[in-house]
Amino acid sequence: MVAPRVTVLTTLYNKGPFVEEAIESILDNTFADFELLVVDDASTDDGLERVRRFSDPRIRILVSDVNTGRAAAANRGYDAARGDYVAVLDADDVADPQRLAKQVAFMDAHPEIDICGSYARVFGARDRVVEWPTTDDEARGVLLFQDPLLYGSAMIRRPLLEANHLRCKAEWRAPGMDYLFLLSIAQHARMATIPEPLTSYRLGEQNFRHGHDHFSVRHAIFREVFHFYDIPATDEEVASHLLLEQCFRDLPDTTRLRALHAWVEKLKPFNQKRRLFHPQWFETRLQQDWQRWFYLLAGKRPATALLHLRLSGGWPGGRLLYLFKVRLRQLLGG
Repeated sequence: MVAPRVTVLTTLYNKGPFVEEAIESILDNTFADFELLVVDDASTDDGLERVRRFSDPRIRILVSDVNTGRAAAANRGYDAARGDYVAVLDADDVADPQRLAKQVAFMDAHPEIDICGSYARVFGARDRVVEWPTTDDEARGVLLFQDPLLYGSAMIRRPLLEANHLRCKAEWRAPGMDYLFLLSIAQHARMATIPEPLTSYRLGEQNFRHGHDHFSVRHAIFREVFHFYDIPATDEEVASHLLLEQCFRDLPDTTRLRALHAWVEKLKPFNQKRRLFHPQWFETRLQQDWQRWFYLLAGKRPATALLHLRLSGGWPGGRLLYLFKVRLRQLLGG
């Protein structure tokens, strides 16, 4: 049997209400030389039965007798993939009809790129287009802050995965698995993102882990990220890093803002010495995240906003005027 150019990999666990739409979106793609590999991780709903109703011979189904977790299910798919490229599609997302064609054309035209993603159209709870860094340099600048590209839109050269034995680690749990796997790939790959929404990302209750505290989950993820890069960080410093990404339980007071500033000032020379992340884009992102806090604080904690100005090394008239106007509106009841 001739191997397809693309293996589309979908892991399935209790996404029955959405998986048919995901499969149909791939079958409707204009690029036809693919296999759709669905790995069912012992779903307890009717998702597997829904997949089996499709008669398209390009669909292959692997079924686990017991739930092994998303990382193990993904690894089983990567082990079984036969295409030159592996395209990831989450079971509750939707592929644009041109997704495979455009990504294959891009990868064929750019042999130096090993993994490419795309922008995403978010739908469900709220609708918008989400962008990611488009170049390898920019993607490397944000690795310590976020996923360098959207994993659910990724197309990866399979020889890269095999040559470097790249697989997900069993201890990587959702929702951090995508991020950590991309960090592993980034150590061996050049990255790019096609600047158009070729994947529609469904945002709804199925994305959230009920009963879990978002801050605690993100704290655990970034603890893993710092361990991955061998970056020493206390729990307070991890919490400061989460502040940079606007993940917090309460707005920071002056003490926490000073801790955040100390963390920012620590990261700059650290990266200059270790060169883990693209220096220009890393410092740009670091400063953007830090400066954004002035505007977040101005309306609710003006004293902390003033401290932010002082820690930033200046008293720009524009920001002082902005703070004055915000406070004046509040005093006037506006």
